[in-house]
Amino acid sequence: MTPSLKSDLRRILRKRRADLPDREARGLAVQHALLAWGPCRDAARLLVYVNVGTEVATGLLRAEKPSAMPLVREDSVRGEALRFHVGALAPGYRGIPEPSGAEVAPSPGDVLVVPVLGFDSEMNRLGQGGGHYDALISRLRVEHPTLPIVGVAFLIQQVDRLPTELHDQRLDAIATEAGVWEY
Repeated sequence: MTPSLKSDLRRILRKRRADLPDREARGLAVQHALLAWGPCRDAARLLVYVNVGTEVATGLLRAEKPSAMPLVREDSVRGEALRFHVGALAPGYRGIPEPSGAEVAPSPGDVLVVPVLGFDSEMNRLGQGGGHYDALISRLRVEHPTLPIVGVAFLIQQVDRLPTELHDQRLDAIATEAGVWEY
């Protein structure tokens, strides 16, 4: 797949998400569905992104469960796996809120919650294009093969079939305002 085709799809899906009415209420429904999902309900900790822009909010998730959040540094290389930290949030690289505390390693009992720009019924995920989450998921599949990996999105972000490349990583589940689907 050429980068321009993925860029076009990202542009379409960003517009869909931006135009979605009641995004805040729908985002709360996504978070409630995820908190009721067995692996999340039983998780010792969530490794969860901090939402920006029109992404599904994660504030309720972070308030309800112990959480560690990713850091994206200005000098991060495309495709570099994210590292997780704990602590209070402060504006970081590109204004993205980031944790101020110590780095923590993923461990059994954690659940990884990732942002999704687009998804399909095969649990393929389209992200923003930096490759950070694909690299992280790939690493976790080796280091912690039973760690659940769930994406969060609005139903409007589902497409019939996402084009995939070798580096693209599937999710174990996807949470939307209609509930959680597992692969």
